[in-house]
This record gives sequence, structure tokens and C-alpha cells, in this order.
Amino acid sequence: MRSLTRGALAAAIALAGCGNYSTEDLRFLAALPQREDLRVEVPSEGTAGALGVCLSGTADVWLWAKPTSDGLNAAVGFLVSLVDAVRRIPPTWRTEDARGWGPFDDERHPGNELRIVIVRRYPPASGGEPVHDYVFQARTKGTLPFFSILGGTFQGGSASRGSGGLVLDFEALWALGMNEADTPHGSMQVLYDRASDPVTIALQIAQGGFGVVPFAYGFAGYAGGGGAFGYAFRDLPGNRYEVTAGYDAAGAGRAQVSFTGAMGSGGFRLCWDAGACLLFLDDPNGYSCGGAACSFGTVADCPAVPAPPF
Repeated sequence: MRSLTRGALAAAIALAGCGNYSTEDLRFLAALPQREDLRVEVPSEGTAGALGVCLSGTADVWLWAKPTSDGLNAAVGFLVSLVDAVRRIPPTWRTEDARGWGPFDDERHPGNELRIVIVRRYPPASGGEPVHDYVFQARTKGTLPFFSILGGTFQGGSASRGSGGLVLDFEALWALGMNEADTPHGSMQVLYDRASDPVTIALQIAQGGFGVVPFAYGFAGYAGGGGAFGYAFRDLPGNRYEVTAGYDAAGAGRAQVSFTGAMGSGGFRLCWDAGACLLFLDDPNGYSCGGAACSFGTVADCPAVPAPPF
């Protein structure tokens, strides 16, 4: 599918500003993800749970979902801020199925320069849809080698309605002095699919950062509301929780939790209402409540939610 939809084209033009771009240039730019394409959207904590007024206690595990998603979105914002560098200037060179930018000065990190290449291909397996491969490279100005800092691939007409994956190398940023004070080490990998319902995003931060712990995070969001979130966090004492949660459009949901901490390791189940108040807890070992058995309710008390697709 070689055409770009009218809405996607208008969005690309707006993002590109007033640069010297052709319509064909914008088709290449449309393959690059924007913040909203990679954003993890989970419900805010319920009012009752946030105020601590639940009769049976709050679903504290679920109350960690929103701050965790905020951290992931901060990581996405960092990634997209690098991608956005290409939107500010027109291509340096063009061929029928490729565009190149640079080298040009990195405005945020003087003394470094960037170059970007996007290549388009039509493999038989893509069913006629374009596949774009891209790489962002940087080097210290006046030196020979360029180092790849970000690379990815995308299939579809635009990033908002296709699927892709990318890898950001934080170590290369540190080596080139392009890091911020809070830039983590390691790498970040993202896989996303916006061509189906639910939209899915898989995001792995190898060494943590942005307020989140190292984990293979998963998100699914349905057009009609509700979704699923796989996430991890550490509480103040340092216990680690790995959570697979499903929730409905109002924010009610259920989760399976894996616990590792001072009390050993194991698992428990729970569910909650739209106010983040507990409806059911199956935790005979007390991992969620200080070591004493604290189970109550039945699974029949739990809301129906989408099954996590990860």
C-alpha cells in the first residue's frame, strides 16, 4: 500500500513544520513512531483507593500501575526526542526508496553530529505494504566512525496504523557524551502493533531507569476500553512484584502476582473494583500483607476483564 491516508499526511505535515519536504519525504517520516504511538495508557487509580477508604483494603499492587506506566512513557519520550531530530530538517539526499539526513550538528549536545538513513522495501511477505528500516547514528565531530544509537523497522502506511520495533542503545549515548544526567545504561527495546485491536506494546529496559525496574513490560489497549498490563515494581522495603493485570473500561480488574523478597518467593491473586478497592484476595502466605494469611472473597466476586495477550 503505497499511499498515505489524508489524516496521516496532514499529521506528518504538521510535525514536519515548514521544511522543504515533498509528499514522498513525508511518507518516509510517517514510518517513524511518535509519542502517542508508543504510549502506555492505563487508568488512574480509583478515587476510593487513592484516598484509602476501601472497607476491605486497597489493591496496592494495582495502585503501582499508573506510576509505572508514567515511567515507561518518560522512557518513550526520551526515545522520541531523538527521533524528532529528523523532523526538523529536510533530507540531505534522496533516492526512490531511501532518504538520508546529515551529517548535521546535534543542537542538544554540541561537538557531536548525527546522520539518519531510512530505506523502504516491499518484501513479498508484506502483502504489498511498505517496510521501512531506519538507523540513527552519531559521532564526535571531526572523528571518522559513526556509532548507531537507534535502529528500527516498521511495516505499514504510517506508524499510527502499523507495526514495528526499535532498539535504543544507551551505552552509545554515554560513550559519545549525549546522555542526560538521568540516562540509564544498557538498552531499551520496543515492539508495537497498532494495526489490530488491541493495540499492543512490548517494552524492555535492560537496566531500568526512568523510575522503573528492569523488566519485559507488556501493554494491550482495546478500542472499546479496557486492556492488560504486565509490569514490575519494588516497594519501599525492596520487595519485587511482577504483575499480570487485566482491567475493564472503568478500571476494575484482576491480577496474578509473583513476589520475591524478605519473605521468600511465591505468588498471589487479587481483584478490585473501579475504585481500586479489593474484592478478592488469595494470599495464604501473606506476601501482600506482611506475612500473615490474608485471603478473603471468591473469584466469583471479580469483574470480567480481557485476558492478557502476553
